Amino acid sequence: MGTTIGIPKSKMSDVEESLVDTTEPIPLRSKRTQRMQRKKRRRHGTFEEPKGLLELPNEILVDILGFLRPSDVFNTLRVNRVFESVIFSNENAIVKDITSTRYSVLTRCFPLPKPLDKVDSADHPALLDERRQELLKIHKKPYQHIRHPDPQAICTCLTCIFAWNNLCLLVDFAHWQDNLDRGDPLPIIPRGRNPEWNNELVAANGVVVEKAMQSQLWYARILEQHLNTTVRAITRLSTARRKKPPYQMSSQDVISETDYFLQRSGPPSYDMPWHRDNYYMLEAYLPNRKWDKEEQRWFYYPDTQHDRDLEWVRRTATRLQDQEKEKALLRGAPCIQEISTTTEYTAFK
Repeated sequence: MGTTIGIPKSKMSDVEESLVDTTEPIPLRSKRTQRMQRKKRRRHGTFEEPKGLLELPNEILVDILGFLRPSDVFNTLRVNRVFESVIFSNENAIVKDITSTRYSVLTRCFPLPKPLDKVDSADHPALLDERRQELLKIHKKPYQHIRHPDPQAICTCLTCIFAWNNLCLLVDFAHWQDNLDRGDPLPIIPRGRNPEWNNELVAANGVVVEKAMQSQLWYARILEQHLNTTVRAITRLSTARRKKPPYQMSSQDVISETDYFLQRSGPPSYDMPWHRDNYYMLEAYLPNRKWDKEEQRWFYYPDTQHDRDLEWVRRTATRLQDQEKEKALLRGAPCIQEISTTTEYTAFK
C-alpha cells in the first residue's frame, strides 16, 4: 500500500518532474462557434479573407446573382436555405439586373398583364360588365393553344388581353421546339374539338404565366426561354433556306445569350400566330414594336397604353349607362341605376 511496483522510491520524484501534459483542446466546429468567432474578429478590427460565397455580404451576392441566367438562379434556390432567403429577399433587384443586361428588347415586346387586384376598384364594374365580356370573346374562342384569361383575376383591358395571349403563346411555342427541330409534324386538332391532352397543356401554360404575374423571376424565365426559342427557330429556318439569318445573328450573338442582336433591322411581327400551324415558319415573334427607316431603329408601344385602355373602358361604360337612362326615360320606365334597393319606388311619369 502506498508504493509503486517496479519503481524505487528514490526515483519517483524524477519521474513526476519529467511528466508533461501534451493534451490539446478539442476544436469546436459548430456553426454557432463560427459565427461568434466572426463577430469577435469584426469587433477587434481583424479581417479574414472569406473562404466561400456564403461568407460574402448580401450586397455582393446579389450583384453576382444578377449576372446569372434565370434558370441558374432557380438552380441556386435549391442549394440551401441561405441562398433561398437571399434570392427571395432581393428578387426584384436580381431580376432587374438580369433583364436589363440580357432581355432589354424582350421586356418591351412582352409586358406583363396587370392583376385585377392591382387595378383601381372603381374600374372593376366596367371591366367585369357582362356585355363587355361578351365582346371580348373574339380574343378567346378562336385560339386552341391559348387559355383564355380569368376576368376575376386579370385585368381585361385590350393591353392586358394581348399581353396574356402573347406570354401564353411563348410558353406554348417553346413546348414544340423539339418537334420542329426533328421535323415531326405537330398534332392537328379538328375544328370544334378539344382533346384532353391539349386542355392539360394549355392549362399548364396558363399556370406558368400566372406565376410570372406574381414573381419577376418566373417572368425572366419565360423571356430566357423565348430567346432560346428564337435562336433555335432562326437557326433552323436559315439552314433550311440556305440564307443569312435575320437580324444579322452571328455565332457570337448566340454565345452571349442576350437579345442585343434583336435591336438590329429585321422582319416585324405584326400578326400573332393564331394557330400552331404558324409555328413551322415562325422565326422571331417580337410584337409591340415598329421599325423606323429614317431613324434606323425600333419604336415600342409606350408603357402608358394600359392607362389609356382603362380610360377608354371608363368612357365606354359611362356612355352605355347614359344610353340606358335615356331609353328608360323614353319608355316611361324606372331607371334602375337611380332606384334605391332599400325603399319602395314608383314609375316615372
